[in-house]
Formats: sequence, structure tokens, C-alpha cells
Amino acid sequence: MQVIRRIIAIAIAKLLICLSRILGNQGTDFPGRVARIIDPDILKKLAANVQEEIYIITGTNGKTTTTNMIARILEEKGYFFVHNRAGANMVTGITTAFIKEANLWGNRPFEYALLETDEANVPLLLKELTPRVVLITNFFRDQLDRYGELDRIISLIKDAVRDTDIELVLNADDPLVVHFQNETGLHCWYYGFDDTDYDVFEGEESREGRFCAFCGEELQYERFHYAQLGKFQCLKCGSHNPRRNFTGHDLRMTPQIHFYVNNMEIYSPYLGFYNAYNILAAVSVAKLVGIQDDIVQRAIARYQPRAGRMEQFQIGDKKAIQILVKNPTGLNQTLAALNTDPASKSLFFALNDNAADGRDVSWIWDAQVENIAIPGAAIKGITCSGLRSGDAALRFKYAGFNEEIIMVESDLEAGIKSCLNIEAEVYYFLCTYTTLFASRKILSRLAGNKSSHKHKVNLAKPAAGGE
Repeated sequence: MQVIRRIIAIAIAKLLICLSRILGNQGTDFPGRVARIIDPDILKKLAANVQEEIYIITGTNGKTTTTNMIARILEEKGYFFVHNRAGANMVTGITTAFIKEANLWGNRPFEYALLETDEANVPLLLKELTPRVVLITNFFRDQLDRYGELDRIISLIKDAVRDTDIELVLNADDPLVVHFQNETGLHCWYYGFDDTDYDVFEGEESREGRFCAFCGEELQYERFHYAQLGKFQCLKCGSHNPRRNFTGHDLRMTPQIHFYVNNMEIYSPYLGFYNAYNILAAVSVAKLVGIQDDIVQRAIARYQPRAGRMEQFQIGDKKAIQILVKNPTGLNQTLAALNTDPASKSLFFALNDNAADGRDVSWIWDAQVENIAIPGAAIKGITCSGLRSGDAALRFKYAGFNEEIIMVESDLEAGIKSCLNIEAEVYYFLCTYTTLFASRKILSRLAGNKSSHKHKVNLAKPAAGGE
């Protein structure tokens, strides 16, 4: 009976995946949800087919990009693995990822499972599978109306991994992460950066990790890489950055990323310090797996951003780059990356306040938008879109931009086309969660217009409509 239930669950879920794709949807969550109703143990059963190891990647920022980079390295090596590539990082989406790769009988072996998961989802996931490694990228304030304060999320993860045989891969530069070893007793591997030319000694960014996790004293920083990531110590109890196993050094952003991990030279066409951290995390896991340096180097250099994480589109003769932004730190780092690009820019910012985005959009006022309101940033125009386009426009106005270059167009397609009508060398599309895939579909369609390769796309502004 158990075998029959498993087969039925897989068959129906695979059918739903196909139907969803035909309808133009992602097909990542609903099939897994249905399969779990039919067979509540389906994820446990399929996870048992992993012959080597399961790796879980979590944290506030960078988990999708880091996981996709690790996947690219595993592909380059030739491994067969399960990966929730589309970024559906709840238990239902992860179940769908296993079903997608499984055979109808549910007994197909996998070498690895590489799973990105939402921070609050870690305890639920660990009840159904046993990873060898959990990588934590960082902790930042994110959607407080959904998840609550950071302390709650951090405690949830600590409680979930405590009393297990899991090994942790931790960001040595984040004071909110490094204390996991002391409070869980687990074996930990650490990655982080040496001093860089991009560090600051004082800053106005919101820094969540201001206080020592051990004694509560305010931390003293020698330098900041960004946000609370940096070189820190507590003068009261003596806590400080742990010794690193994987060190990033000699970082250059021109604006492409070039640095070394220990003795391995790394190049990536990605932009931004936060993506240098994602690369460093991915390389650290690859070294734990035992993958050769030349394979890692080749995979990182060839990695193509996807799912709106600096994904590029060629629309006629226009270069468009889409970036997910969801909290002050992520937006700050995106704006910092824009400042490393000397090209003239047309900027699109789509802001929604749906449940998946977080109802409270006041976080945009905590971001340092003023940093790009300077002549050197070369911003030629700003188009604000989405359900809270007016709030976004107000933020740019108070950052110091001339009102004449700020446009409000709540309809996504109309806003995208308005942005593309501005004369610039590169077009940046910043999107919150629920605007991301809708905007990506529009950009893909515009880029996929066969005539756009030979003729300029007609981007005349259409009549305004509902989203």
C-alpha cells in the first residue's frame, strides 16, 4: 500500500508540473503540496535515495545565488543531484524538486541534494531529511511583519541543528552567525574576507549585529565590509572573528569580480561585494566536496545569473539587468554595485507590498538611496512601478533626485517600457519578490522578439492599466 501511495503521489505531481509549465507558471510549489497530501512521507522517502550527501543553504541574503553557483560547480564536475533551482525554498517546493528528478517508482538514486531553504523553514526540513552540511550566508533584518525579529529566526535554526551530526559552514565576518559553534557544539567551517580596498571604517548602514552575542556588550569594529560584516571584537569578553578555513583576499571589482580564495584565483562577471561573498561561500562548499580547483574556477567564470539575480537580457540594442531586492542591506549592496558601473543608467524600481514581499515597505527608507543621487552614478531616469510605486518615487525624491527624471507607472509592463525608452547605456530593473517573475516574463518576451535582433523594439508607452 505504501508503494502504491508513493507512485500515485509522484505520478500526479509530475502531471501537475507539466500542466503548470504549459500554463506558463513555475510549477514549483503546488505539485509538492498535493504529493504530500497523498503521501505525507514522500520527501523522506525520496531523500533516502541520496547516496552521498545533502547540503542545505540558508540565510537572509544570497542563498539562491550561492546555491545556484554550487549547482553549476556540481554540473561542471558531472554529478547527478537534486536542486530546487527555481528558488521555491519551502518544504513543498523542495518536495517538488525531488519529484521532478525522481522516476515513477521513487527509487532513482541521486549523488547529492543541494537545497536552498528559507530560514524559518529549516526546522521543518530537518524533520524530514538529514543533511551533512548547513551553510548560513548571513542574517539581516528582513520582512519583520512576516518573520519577527532576527533573534527568533536565529534561535529557530540553532535549536533545529543542536544535538545533530550536521557540520556548519558559517560566515566568519557576521557576528550574528559566528556564535553558532559555541551554542550548538557542532563542527564549523568558516569563510570570510581579508581587508579590502572597499571597506569603510564608519558607516550609516543599519547594522543588526551591533552587540556581542555572548555578553551583550557593544562590538568594536576595526573595519566594515558592508552592513555588520567586517572585522570585529568585544572588549568585554574578548569574542572576535573566528579563524577562517576559506579566506577571500586581493578583491578587485572593475566592476566584475576578481579575487583569490586561499591560493585559488577566481573570476566572475557578477557585480557587487555581496556577490563576492556568495562566490566565496559557494567555493567553500565545493572545496568541502573535494572538487578540483580548475573545475571550480571554470564553473564560476561561466556561471550565468538566473531568476532575477543580476540576470541579463538583450532587448534590441539595450542591455537590461534584473535584480531582486527585498531588504535595506540587499538594496544598499545593489546600489553600491551600480556605483561601480561607469555606464549611464536607466533605473526601474518595482515595489509591492503583498504577503510574500512583507506588508511594511518602510524598509526603503532605511536603505542609502542617497548614495546614487550623485553625478558619478550617471542615473538618467528612474521609473517607479508596482503597487507601491508612489512610495518608491517619494523615496527617490527625498534622496535628492530631480523630480523631472522620476516617473510613476504602477503597471509593470508600461513601467518597463517607459524605462527602456530612456536613453542610457544600461538598464537596471530592481524588483521585490512578487514583481520579480512577472517582470522577468515581460523582459524575456521583449528579449525574445526575433525582430529585436535586427530592428529596434517599439517601446512606445501603452495606455496605463491594472497590474
